[in-house]
Amino acid sequence: MSYNCPVCGFEKLTFEPYDEKGLASYQICPCCGFEFGCDDFPEKEEAFEKWRLKWIEDGCVWFSRNPPPLDWDGNEQVKKFQNR
Repeated sequence: MSYNCPVCGFEKLTFEPYDEKGLASYQICPCCGFEFGCDDFPEKEEAFEKWRLKWIEDGCVWFSRNPPPLDWDGNEQVKKFQNR
């Protein structure tokens, strides 16, 4: 099973960013680099928006040292995510 990043829309997170109690996974999104439980302080939704805008401004660059999925395109991912 995979999960979606609430910041950038990446659809292949290994763990759910937050559990049913709202506790963070401390996973780092390999796509945008957001760490759930660290970068979301003090207000989650505001942090998501700021991080997303900065990531887009910087060109939607893949964060992880590991290569992105073969079919990954940051700009297309953003378009799809924003059209939800």
